[in-house]
Amino acid sequence: MKTNTLSKDLLRIESRLEEVFRPISTRPAFVEDLRLRLDQEMERKIKNKRVKNGLLVAGGVVGLAVMVITLIRSLTTWPSKIQSITKNISKLRKREQVASV
Repeated sequence: MKTNTLSKDLLRIESRLEEVFRPISTRPAFVEDLRLRLDQEMERKIKNKRVKNGLLVAGGVVGLAVMVITLIRSLTTWPSKIQSITKNISKLRKREQVASV
């Protein structure tokens, strides 16, 4: 019952608005100018989005490359680190032996 009354009220409001506000026709030049400006804005936004996505991809690739290089460097320097640690341990043992005598 309420929905029926509500729809009747809406129909009355709609008919009143149609009486008060007369529709106007827009100039074709205005419509064309508006369409052109909207198209330009969309093209600009799409271009900005492509640039942003490209920068994100490039940053990801650079980050991955740095991570791979770091991993390779850490794996290739292990033998030299192990040698230096063993040399230092042997030097420390000799010093301990000398100090204990």
